[in-house]
Amino acid sequence: MRVSINKLTGKMIESQSGGETHPDPEINDAVYAEASLETLRKNAVGWGFSEKDIEVKFVTDEEFEVLLEVSKPEPTEEQLNEDKIKFRMREIAIDSLKSEGKLPVDYEDPYAIEKNIVE
Repeated sequence: MRVSINKLTGKMIESQSGGETHPDPEINDAVYAEASLETLRKNAVGWGFSEKDIEVKFVTDEEFEVLLEVSKPEPTEEQLNEDKIKFRMREIAIDSLKSEGKLPVDYEDPYAIEKNIVE
């Protein structure tokens, strides 16, 4: 796996699989690998990143998983508010079902427990 990373944020810009070795033994793997990395560099520059702020490299599967995790975008305020509204609507529905006797009074919402949501 090869990646381009924004040096300023440490977040991944792009990833592409392969590119380290070429199936044709006549093609030099080191030259092929460098050309593969250059593709990532050109893409990032084309998307508006400064070349000095771009790092391109090959990574292991484990390194890639870490990059994926740190590159997740932060939720927007709107998304956070939507989640709060959805959770509150769920609470109201559960309370209603409890009051109608359709759920036990001591029922605990598995979603709230799983997400560690505290009122």
